[in-house]
Amino acid sequence: MDTPGLDPVSMTGLVAGGCNLGVFTTGRGSVYGCKPMPCIKIATNTRLFEHMEEDMDLNAGTILDGSETVDEVGGRIFEKRVRVAGGEKTKSEAQGLGDEEFAPWILGPTL
Repeated sequence: MDTPGLDPVSMTGLVAGGCNLGVFTTGRGSVYGCKPMPCIKIATNTRLFEHMEEDMDLNAGTILDGSETVDEVGGRIFEKRVRVAGGEKTKSEAQGLGDEEFAPWILGPTL
């Protein structure tokens, strides 16, 4: 789907388009949670995951660390998606976060 890159705006666009499970990577530690749909946050590096473990659902930094392959992490992401689609709560959902995260956008660049 063609949405802006800013997390709340992008995910709002996905929700509006009918998406019912969001997955995105973050290297800076976006704490986005989305009540209309579950949103799985994947930390791109282990340092970020360890610093924000209470809000990151998965650590993909294990690829850079050399402890897992891309295929292994891909398998973990797939399994997490299946579990969340089956009712497991994401970290944001478990904390009750996401009420304020619906952010429609205007046409044009989003800064």
